[in-house]
Amino acid sequence: MARPKKKPLRGSVRQNTIVEEAEPRFGFGARLALLVLGVILFITFMGWLWHSDWPRRQIQALSDTSLHLTQKAGFAVADVSVEGRHYTDRASLFEALGVSAGSSTFAFVPTTARDAIIKLPWTKDVTVVRSLPDKIIVRLTEREPIARWQHDGKTTVIDTDGQELLAARPEQFANLPLVVGNAAPEQTQTLLGMLQKYPVVARVLKAAVRVGERRWNFYIHPNLLIRLPQYETETALEKLTKLIQEQKILDRNIIAIDLRFPDRMVVEPGTQPATPEYGETSE
Repeated sequence: MARPKKKPLRGSVRQNTIVEEAEPRFGFGARLALLVLGVILFITFMGWLWHSDWPRRQIQALSDTSLHLTQKAGFAVADVSVEGRHYTDRASLFEALGVSAGSSTFAFVPTTARDAIIKLPWTKDVTVVRSLPDKIIVRLTEREPIARWQHDGKTTVIDTDGQELLAARPEQFANLPLVVGNAAPEQTQTLLGMLQKYPVVARVLKAAVRVGERRWNFYIHPNLLIRLPQYETETALEKLTKLIQEQKILDRNIIAIDLRFPDRMVVEPGTQPATPEYGETSE
């Protein structure tokens, strides 16, 4: 008796395969050692780069090439404009500015130039602007000399803030009023502002002497001493203006007039000294 034939299986049969994982070539300790060695080599290489001159030279060469190309493109300094310079030495200013014709406009650093110019003796403030493509603009504000200051046996020039201008020679500013006394500079600007209202007095003023820190004595032409009060100074200056214009006190034999008292005036007759000694007085 014949056996019945088996029917073939429909569909597909998947064969499960097991892949065995290969054992690592290096153990954990060896891999850790390789990692540490790599880090050491990287740090060593970076240290060499840091101390080597090669990167700096490459960067400098790239920078020089870039600046050269900008010059060729028209970004080269062709004009330097300076505004407000009256007393500052031109050579010193341009040395502090640190720029030359034809140099790259992009190589010029305005902040660096300003830091150098602000240290010059006549500089009060300065603005430095780089105007592309080829111009540098310097706007200078100089310290303003307003008076000659006599103190401690010497004479210097002071500015509107009462600060000494050591770069100024007093003989060059002989037309400026003379103030005397250690306490004079801080009050000089106020005094000169007040005298603008009294031009008759200002024209004949030879020296203003600060008495302590309270008031002024004036020496007017030729050498007449005027003692002014601590308060009501402008009232006293009005009286002095009338004395000069109406009483012609400059033509009379008077050595001193005391205007410190509101209800009276004290006149001292006599011959004025040829060369009075200016100095602070005590009261």
